[in-house]
Amino acid sequence: MCARFEEWKDNIREYCERNNLNYQKACSMAKGANENMLVLQHYDPEKGKMGLLDETPMPAVLWAFRDGNGVRFEETEYTRQYLAN
Repeated sequence: MCARFEEWKDNIREYCERNNLNYQKACSMAKGANENMLVLQHYDPEKGKMGLLDETPMPAVLWAFRDGNGVRFEETEYTRQYLAN
């Protein structure tokens, strides 16, 4: 499990609820993170069989950043496509 996702899971759940996004889908997505950011990505197993090993593209679906006010979110062109209820 991604430590940053675990740390921010309540913020992510609240954001999903406020914006009519599916939190359970967010939980099951691929995740990348560093100290101050998290990205949720969509992995399509039909487009590649080995994930990162075959360089299968994984679109960024939702970004989360730590800032002075807590956690700030940025949607992408894929957010509604892959996280809509």
